[in-house]
Amino acid sequence: MKIPKTPIAFDYDLWTTEDGKCMVRVKRTGEVSEVDRKVMRILRAEEKRIRRSYGSDSTSEDEDSAEKSSDSVLSLDAMPEDDVKSAAWLADSRDCMEELITALKEKELLSILTEKQRELYLAMTREGLTLREFARRKGIGIRAAFDLKAAVQKKFQKFF
Repeated sequence: MKIPKTPIAFDYDLWTTEDGKCMVRVKRTGEVSEVDRKVMRILRAEEKRIRRSYGSDSTSEDEDSAEKSSDSVLSLDAMPEDDVKSAAWLADSRDCMEELITALKEKELLSILTEKQRELYLAMTREGLTLREFARRKGIGIRAAFDLKAAVQKKFQKFF
């Protein structure tokens, strides 16, 4: 069975423009919109999950059996027939416990870092700066930046 470029069961066409914009087209309405990279990652992950489900089942899988095997709803327009009993469309499929634990560990880590170590950690994790960019921004030598990074890594290993 030949897998289409975008699975039939998936409600969106996804692509990235040459200038790096993430674009989504709703198949049913033809509406095109630019979306955030985070949204694009989530949609691509769902598309990959569907694509994998094509390969794992029999070669004569049709669209109806694909819909039955999927527990998650792929369209924001979809509403279950008995709204009270089946609220799968409303549930968030992510397990937030891991995110919560990571956030708490990070908060605890930030509390034990010195001010300079905290600045380095946040600049590299939140702003995406390289070590050289951070050193340049703060007016410190690259060796001092490496030492700061090593101290942060040592404390980081205790929590993660």
